[in-house]
Amino acid sequence: MSDQSHRPEESKDRPTNIEQGELVEIVDIEAFGKQNCKPPRAKTYRLRIDREYFTVEKQFITGLELLQLVHKLPSAWRIHQKLHGGLMREISPDEVVDLGQPGLERFVTMELTQGDGQQATANEVESAKIEPSPRRHFLLPKEDEAYLNSLLLRWETIKDGPVQWLLIHNHALPTGYKQQTATLAIRIEGGYPPGALDMAYFLPLLERTDGKGINAVATQSIDGKMYQRWSRHYSWRDGIDSLATHHLRIKQWLDSEPKR
Repeated sequence: MSDQSHRPEESKDRPTNIEQGELVEIVDIEAFGKQNCKPPRAKTYRLRIDREYFTVEKQFITGLELLQLVHKLPSAWRIHQKLHGGLMREISPDEVVDLGQPGLERFVTMELTQGDGQQATANEVESAKIEPSPRRHFLLPKEDEAYLNSLLLRWETIKDGPVQWLLIHNHALPTGYKQQTATLAIRIEGGYPPGALDMAYFLPLLERTDGKGINAVATQSIDGKMYQRWSRHYSWRDGIDSLATHHLRIKQWLDSEPKR
């Protein structure tokens, strides 16, 4: 079926020039979201979840209904909306999403739990001193940098020998750890993107408040300091996963570990 959806780039007029109350046949919310524009009211809305496109005949839709479009259960999956500027926001199953809001680009699903890498083969102190100015030894994709800036945390890109690292400082930790914050390091592989990201690294070495050990961890020297490597692996979804979704998975790992 040919795509007849209304997109902002199809006209020299901005979307805001559409007369108030005018109802278009179909609107592509991703195209408007990327321009941070409010889409016009429409009979149907074209939206993207992961790689798939759907049309719905209403402006307001719940998180549960979005999951149902991709045949996924809320007991096993979460769904996030990606907003202009890189922010990823989780949507609860009963939350109502306005498809007519400005800046809404697309939706991304993610498993509720991840394996902790115990069955995979591993290839591979003190708080970090923050530099007066953040180091930028290499550039990340603009979308990734926008996401990092949306976190309102200090971040750096450094090279330690031939290896590239992203450092996110003062990253909050959930209840269940003796530490409240840590520096999170993510290894940026040479093939990223579209190559995969994997695992997570923390400084200082994290400890659970209940005294139990953390599964599948080792140490890794980064920038002259000893980080704790969490061996966690999952199937990277080319075209869907990114630094933002990898970070969301890391937060899931942090949340689930003290509950083991």
